[in-house]
Formats: sequence, C-alpha cells, structure tokens
Amino acid sequence: MYVMDIMDAQPILPSKNRIAARYGRAVGVCESAAGMNMEIVKRVSAVVRKEMSEGQLWADLGSGTGKLAENLRETPSTRLVCLDLAFPPLRRGAQSGRAPYAVNADIDNLPFRAESLHGAVVVSVLQWLSSPEKALRGVAKALKPNGSLCFSAYVDGAFTELVETRTRMGLPQVIWLPTVSELLMAFDLAGFDVREDKIDHFDRVQRFPDAASALGSLSRLGSTATSGRLLNRSELAELYKDYTMVFGKKGSVPLTYRCIIGVVRKKG
Repeated sequence: MYVMDIMDAQPILPSKNRIAARYGRAVGVCESAAGMNMEIVKRVSAVVRKEMSEGQLWADLGSGTGKLAENLRETPSTRLVCLDLAFPPLRRGAQSGRAPYAVNADIDNLPFRAESLHGAVVVSVLQWLSSPEKALRGVAKALKPNGSLCFSAYVDGAFTELVETRTRMGLPQVIWLPTVSELLMAFDLAGFDVREDKIDHFDRVQRFPDAASALGSLSRLGSTATSGRLLNRSELAELYKDYTMVFGKKGSVPLTYRCIIGVVRKKG
C-alpha cells in the first residue's frame, strides 16, 4: 500500500504562515542548533517505540527535517509518514533519506482518511497552534479506535526568561504557552483518553554564551514568529542587554525549557 492509498486526495501545497516561513528559512541551521529540542525528540522516540507494532502506519505531524524518523530507523516494519507545513525542512528530510514518505500539509487540515492511521506523533508543535483542540480533533479522526498519539508540548513556564524580559520592557509577548491542565483538557475534548501516569514532565535549563544565542535558538524553532511585530535593531540590542543584566551569570545566560511528554489514546 502506498501513502496515497490512505489519503483523501493529492495534498495541495499550503500557504505558509509566519512560523512555517521562519522555520523554513532557517532549515540550514536548525539541526545544528536545536539543542534541548533534540533531547525531547529522543525521549518522544522512546515512547513511540513502546507503542508501535509491526505492519502499522504512523504519521509524524510537524516532522521538520525528519529527526524523529531517523531515531526510529530500527523499526523498519512500521511505516512513518512525515508531514510538515514548512516545505524546505520536509524536502531536506526526504533528500537525506530520513523521510521516505513526505507530505507537505497543515496539521489543521490533515489529508488522511478517517481511521487510516494506527498512531501519530506530534513533537513540540501543539503550543504554537491557535487552537490545539481543533488540530487534535483532526488527529483523532485520522486515528483508528484506540490509536496512539505520542507527543511533547511546551507549557507555561517555558522560556520564562524571555517572557519576563519583554514584560519589563513593556513589549508584547510573542509566545503564548498553555498550562498543563489546559493542554490535557484539549486532549480530552478532542476525543482522547488521558492518563496521568502516561505523562512525564520535562524541565531543563540550557545555558548559552549570550542572549543573542539563547533567543536565536528559539527563533530557529519558529517560536518568535507566532505573533507580534519584529523588534528594530535598537530594541533588540536593548532586549539582549536587559536579558543579560538580569539573568547572566559567569559568562553565560540561561533559557528554561518546560514541556510534557507522553501518550494518549483515541477513545474507543
């Protein structure tokens, strides 16, 4: 069975929103600067391996360059479709051989037929969506009954240094993150069974040589393109200065990563 056998129609190249455009432009450096996000990918991969079974069809929704697929290479009996709104990283994954099944499409408008997937993966994507519940309903529709959704999502408290710096400077926030309760409720309302013992909390602080490097790591993930205007050069320099003055210590600055990692299942 080919990938197109389980799709409603040939996917149409979607228009790029700001986050996809930002991530797409940075594809050449994303892999080398992903930092903590790669640790999260490895942890989600471990969850996926426990859920996958021989002969199943899964989809990685928001796959980027296919790093999760690369981590799952030792499970060749399971097919993994890589889907992303940003075309350049998807093409990079396909050209590298990491993503043999690649689909350029939007998670809010999935091209899969109802109950065609055994499982799905969403790594560090849900928090950037204006309506996670809407996307999750679409995922639930594409999954077979009791199908698995393995995920990670940044939650309230992540990137707190940037949030606090912009607040002090009177700047609008470019990042909105759901609370754990809000995110788990979205899963429930979308048709998933949520078990607390299947949810792990991931809290880490990564240190960078300077504020520009710290915020650049977020920019390369697309997170600074979600909303709000871009700062001019003078404002950006002031932001770096404030960030360093308040949080800098011993020649480095921190950036807090906070997310949940786990698996939920479509209600039977």
